[in-house]
Amino acid sequence: MRLAFISYIPVGLCALALNCLSACRDPGSTGSRLDVSAVAHTPVKRQSIGNCWLYAQSSWLESLLSTTEERAVDVSESFWTYWDLYHKLLQGNEAGDEEGTINTGGSWGWSRWILQNYGWVEEADFIPLEDGVELSDAQLCAEVYLKTEAKAGGSLDPAVPRTPALVRAELDKAFSCHGRFAVSMEETLKKVHSARETPLVDAAGHEHTLFDWLNAWSEVQSPGYDAWSRYEGKKLPPLATLAQYAVLEGRIKRALNEHQPVVLTLFVTFEAPNSEGVFNLNTLATRGSLGRTGGHMIVLHDYTVAGVPGRGDIGEGDLSAEDKQAALEGELQYLVAKNSWGKDRQDRPWIKNGYSRFTWDYLTHTYFDEKQQLNWPFLQSVIFPPGY
Repeated sequence: MRLAFISYIPVGLCALALNCLSACRDPGSTGSRLDVSAVAHTPVKRQSIGNCWLYAQSSWLESLLSTTEERAVDVSESFWTYWDLYHKLLQGNEAGDEEGTINTGGSWGWSRWILQNYGWVEEADFIPLEDGVELSDAQLCAEVYLKTEAKAGGSLDPAVPRTPALVRAELDKAFSCHGRFAVSMEETLKKVHSARETPLVDAAGHEHTLFDWLNAWSEVQSPGYDAWSRYEGKKLPPLATLAQYAVLEGRIKRALNEHQPVVLTLFVTFEAPNSEGVFNLNTLATRGSLGRTGGHMIVLHDYTVAGVPGRGDIGEGDLSAEDKQAALEGELQYLVAKNSWGKDRQDRPWIKNGYSRFTWDYLTHTYFDEKQQLNWPFLQSVIFPPGY
């Protein structure tokens, strides 16, 4: 289906095929001035299954730990993935949207609950990545193992009662990758950092426990979720909704100015990035379809603005206090985010350095969901620290 854009809103977008397993796995960025960080970030990772939300949680935590402890901490996503699958298997909620798939999707609220209840460990204390390996083979092995064992006749046959001990034993097997890794959750639990005992320092220099700090961050739904669902894609949203987006834009800028790792949840389409890895409407319109799409979660790093009074455009990189204040008056062009799709990939040459860029007009525009017959914005929600 061909895409057409009228004024501010896209017309006739084809239906979204929601598939976090695919959409959580890939896109990109340009590589300018990433050596000058606006928000402190640890090295980029690449997920092997559809758990982008846990990689976003680790990016968030690693960023805050790096500013608190002044060192790079490699938090284990595999540890949290283990406990996510543990609860899904106990509740019989392990099946994905398609037959023969495993439910590896989640949300900020669910990752927060896991972190608050199970704490966190460094990657080296659970299943460290082997030298030169970018993907977690343990996570991929666990997914493949559970696809078989959670079916009828398997060790986790849905018709047979699953006990906590049985599920834990099977997860140890699943993550061991046929004996390749020595997995013992009992030993790992001895090295856990409790969320109630992990100190974090906020932008003002005040100390909080990780447990309390997680409760203080709030998830704000995209204003478009209330407005767009009632309008055809070719119509402008109410002025009140546009005003709400302007307020949201300002909140994001202020938080990033204070080096806070703001989190976004969104829908992505692999037809939107241009050759430089910038997700934008013009490229999407030219290609004429949404292509591969799905839910995703990312952590912001920086932003650029245009039309700053007396200064013009302001690009990437940390700024002076004066320029940061001036940037609040400019028009947001794009947001730079640390992604979990790896870097410098031959299969997606527009992925560079592991960072992705999303234009603000792309995020605030909509796609048409033919199944629900509703229009939804690409931006789902923003997770803010308190005070922004």
